[in-house]
Amino acid sequence: MTGPAALPRRGLALLALVLGVAGLWTFRLWPAPPRPAQVVPTIEIARGSAGGGMAIELVPPVEGLAAVPMLVTGRASAGAKGALMQEWPGFHVEARFYGTEIRVRFQDASNRWRVLVDEGRTARIDLSRPGAQDLRLRGLSDGEHRLRVEKTSESSMPASFGGVLVGPGARGLPAPEPRARLIEFIGDSDTVGFANGAEWRDCTEGEVFSSTDTTRSFGPQVAQALGADYRIIARSGIGLLRNYGGAKPGATMASRYGLALPSEPAATRLPQKPADIVVTGLGSNDFGSDFDPSEPWTDQQALSRDFQAALVRFLGERVRDNPGALQVLLAFGEYGAPLVSPYSAALDSLKADGARAVLVVLPKLDRTACFWHPSADDHAMIRDQILAAILAAGES
Repeated sequence: MTGPAALPRRGLALLALVLGVAGLWTFRLWPAPPRPAQVVPTIEIARGSAGGGMAIELVPPVEGLAAVPMLVTGRASAGAKGALMQEWPGFHVEARFYGTEIRVRFQDASNRWRVLVDEGRTARIDLSRPGAQDLRLRGLSDGEHRLRVEKTSESSMPASFGGVLVGPGARGLPAPEPRARLIEFIGDSDTVGFANGAEWRDCTEGEVFSSTDTTRSFGPQVAQALGADYRIIARSGIGLLRNYGGAKPGATMASRYGLALPSEPAATRLPQKPADIVVTGLGSNDFGSDFDPSEPWTDQQALSRDFQAALVRFLGERVRDNPGALQVLLAFGEYGAPLVSPYSAALDSLKADGARAVLVVLPKLDRTACFWHPSADDHAMIRDQILAAILAAGES
């Protein structure tokens, strides 16, 4: 790797441990920092959410409840009893109902979730590893409500989401209409929002878990600014052509992109609408570590040539998948010419074929979050750079 990020990223190679489960990369921890252990409560209710006699609690699931129609955004596969299997980050659903009581069914012992009632004005609840339980909200005002359930953590394996359910005290309404535009973000841990809430680089596993919030990464921030929805296809450690440290060569984004569940290739993907804007920011892991002797490359220049060919193919496929969409090519400039030059060549190739495309070359990031990942300020800067490019391309 070249560029100013090379030395800290190479230092991480001594700390990186590739997990075989689901192809998700995490980090071997050095001795725990002298900070109190981070405890993430199973349920955390924002102040003011439970006012007016409203009760919020996790309860055992019961049969016989009616499913509420949902607007589902994010890759998913059909599970048992109407549940949805999901694994990619940023999965979220929205629903409408009338009445005083609602349930959200979880079957997930791995992830963090956020539940918003009436855009958070009525209730905002954060859940951590809820397991096989229902989140039950009772005592709501007797009227129409809107519910949003969003996964905030990164998954290491598929998990089941059981849906939104009503009993005798409420009735489901038609699902909300999709927003006018959908933006798809393709990338790695930087796109996931890995530890984007952390304020230091030396982190424990618990601190990584508690400080990762995909809803506050640059992608959802861009979508919110444009009044759009978002879909995120990203995974820590993944590269387009080469994963971090050369790990799991058969599980790069080039081979995993089309899957409903990245660790279960046989799962059938539910239909999804094409995106109106596609932001592709891959390459940090391709160029972010030294080569393993088993890999076919021995220097950055050889990798760069192959990366360019793979990037042109990959982006061409995204053009065909999303007809008429604006393609935003996001190059992390701190990796220098081996990464930036392929993006420039890919831009020329897309334009020559008549596609709408723009290139954003990011300046050096502070990377003060866990294990040299982008900080909250970095995500805000990336958001602004992408927004400026989108607006300059005539999207508003």
